[in-house]
Amino acid sequence: MSAKKSVIPLDVLRNCRGKVVSVELANGETINGTVMRVDRLMNLLLKQCIRTGAEGDVFWKSRESLIRGASVRNVRMDERALVMPEARAAVKNKSRPDTKKQATGGKKRGRGD
Repeated sequence: MSAKKSVIPLDVLRNCRGKVVSVELANGETINGTVMRVDRLMNLLLKQCIRTGAEGDVFWKSRESLIRGASVRNVRMDERALVMPEARAAVKNKSRPDTKKQATGGKKRGRGD
């Protein structure tokens, strides 16, 4: 039996770095741009953005936009972002060895002895 690794939304967004996404905001506006950064709170930094008004009749162009994660309603991206790269998956699943290091100095006694 092989256990399938679940993909969390933060990993999906991090896989989108350098790719063009479409972000729908809670107020109805849409921002299209290239993802440069994503943090733990899902705040996004997009470059070369086109922002569309809620009615779809007004457009703004900007070099970059910082989007607060709490205001994001929906993110549309390429399907390939759902697949975690093998190199990142290997580093993430790497377990630490259970070896305890011995103290290297002093009198080989515990504290307070």
